Amino acid sequence: MSTQKMHAAAAGPVELDLSVSNGRINVLVDPTAANAQVTVHTAAEDGPVADAVNDTKFTEHGNKLTVSVPDDMAGQIGGTNVVQVGGSTFSFGGGVVNTGSMTGVTISDGDIWIGGQHVVANGQVVAQQGAKVGGAAGTITVDVVLPTGSSLAVSTKNAETTVRGDLEAIRFDARNGSLQAGGVKVLEAETHNGSVLVDRVEEELEASTHNGSITVGAYNGRRGSARTHNGDVTISATPASSGKLAARTHNGNIHVRGAGHLDLKTSTHNGRVW
Repeated sequence: MSTQKMHAAAAGPVELDLSVSNGRINVLVDPTAANAQVTVHTAAEDGPVADAVNDTKFTEHGNKLTVSVPDDMAGQIGGTNVVQVGGSTFSFGGGVVNTGSMTGVTISDGDIWIGGQHVVANGQVVAQQGAKVGGAAGTITVDVVLPTGSSLAVSTKNAETTVRGDLEAIRFDARNGSLQAGGVKVLEAETHNGSVLVDRVEEELEASTHNGSITVGAYNGRRGSARTHNGDVTISATPASSGKLAARTHNGNIHVRGAGHLDLKTSTHNGRVW
């Protein structure tokens, strides 16, 4: 058994605006598809994750389709999570309540270690060997089928996004999450922890990440910028590209190929450029 909610849009390409806090997003661009279809589902039958799926809202205005999945709070501080380490039990629900001893608890930059075990990382409860985690269960998955000529905007806290096929535009905004995509005319991607991997950019590139790499397999654009603080930048420019291209990183390497005809600017503090 599972929980699922589905929506089929009107015929034709759409501008899909999708917001989901946690989980996974799978997008397929199907040239044979007459209309967009979005399916939000989870293996959970009840609890916060199932409730989030059931409460998902679909809104259509012309060719714009908005899908909003409520924050299920699964695996986050502020949700209902219980971590048991040894004989001590710790509850995270708007604060920290300890039914055992606070000895051995370390809190640093929002991360929490109990008895030497990492139990909260980047705002999510993580389970290492020897720790038992209870509370909200299940993962939300969003499966999307889009007709050719569609665009995609994603807003997420913690969700990996994969796009198969070519889109007009991708706008990706994530705190923790990577983007892997095929071809796109215009790419705007920003993530704090995650990588950006795109097979092809046709017109404009604007990608930035704090921790993660940026890779563009074929850059045909006229304006491009790729910035990361910790990670590598790899771009292969084609003879079709023109204009300005900037590739910058603080800690990492920069590898730009085929850009001799471009107005290229590169910089790295700890790394090499070639």
